[in-house]
Amino acid sequence: MKRIAILPARGGSKRIPRKNIRPFAGQPALTHILRAAEATGLFDTLHVSTDDDEIATVAAQAGHPPDFRRDPDIADDHTPIRSVMGWTLSEYEHRGERFDTAAVLYATAFFVEPQDIAAAVADFEGDRDHPVLAVAEVGSPIEKLFLEKDGLLRTANEAKFGTRTQDLTPAYRDAGAFAVFAAPALMAEIDGAAPLKFRPFLLDRLKAIDIDTEDDWAFAERLHAARKTT
Repeated sequence: MKRIAILPARGGSKRIPRKNIRPFAGQPALTHILRAAEATGLFDTLHVSTDDDEIATVAAQAGHPPDFRRDPDIADDHTPIRSVMGWTLSEYEHRGERFDTAAVLYATAFFVEPQDIAAAVADFEGDRDHPVLAVAEVGSPIEKLFLEKDGLLRTANEAKFGTRTQDLTPAYRDAGAFAVFAAPALMAEIDGAAPLKFRPFLLDRLKAIDIDTEDDWAFAERLHAARKTT
């Protein structure tokens, strides 16, 4: 079984500029997940997918210089990550390398540990019919989540608002951490934005900090500081 981990890290992040190499806990952001992936001992290749010279340099300093740069045409904020992965796998195939399993690992998944990645890979390879996505439980069931309509809060299913929480449907969110796929399926995929049927890999909510905004980053820093004192 040949495996690759792909870390998407384009240079043009907008909401948090340069977030993929911004220092976190004394290291460039992407270094944390690179070290976790290394520690699994599972991956034949760790590829930082970037269009950016500085990010490529940081990856090289961490021991993983990119074998090639990402095509600028797919380095925008609209190209789906699965399309980036499929393109990357095709580039490797042109170089004579093929993979069976491909994981996407996000550069700001600071709290993910090697055992989380290893368990997700094992889960996927035990049943390769569907990709595996790291998720975290939302605190409320689907029926008790609120939507705003005409300036008022409405639940998704008002008829069940009074039902006991344990009798309702658990809700999950993308943890913004990682996913594991069959590499050939990614290469054959036509539309990287089409919905997929993932199997869930449940992460502890304190590991599932999806960092998209400065508030998210500040929360992650506070969480890291709190962990150091316990």
